[in-house]
Amino acid sequence: MNMVCKFSGIDCAVCALKLEEKIKKLDGVISCNINFLAERVDLEVENKDVFEKIVEICRDFEEGVTLKRIK
Repeated sequence: MNMVCKFSGIDCAVCALKLEEKIKKLDGVISCNINFLAERVDLEVENKDVFEKIVEICRDFEEGVTLKRIK
């Protein structure tokens, strides 16, 4: 299942890379690519349940980080 998401609350590219690495380690994530400048996350996951776990990871990563599915 492919998804395109918009994120906010990350203020540096290094933090975005760290978040991307955390998401990639999650079971059920096939691929994850965070584009810091575009505030975009391209995901390929096994099912919708994995997306909810990714949202939790983003919330816990840093105060104010949000992730919203746009496609």
